[in-house]
Amino acid sequence: MTDNIKDAITALQNGDSASFKDTINQELMARAMDQIQIQKIAAGQAMFDDLESEIEVEDEIDPEVSEEEPDEEV
Repeated sequence: MTDNIKDAITALQNGDSASFKDTINQELMARAMDQIQIQKIAAGQAMFDDLESEIEVEDEIDPEVSEEEPDEEV
């Protein structure tokens, strides 16, 4: 339990519901912002992984890799 939560509980026990509410809201906002940053990082990594897999697939089907040339008769 963080110090902010302990302070909020103490405020509630002392009858200061406004302080309790403000402290809990601040703690929830801080946790939400942390999660947003984590999700941004995860989304960026997922997009980068998708780009890497597309590049690998393009390399595998590159026409320059195929050395077969059609027979041409004139």
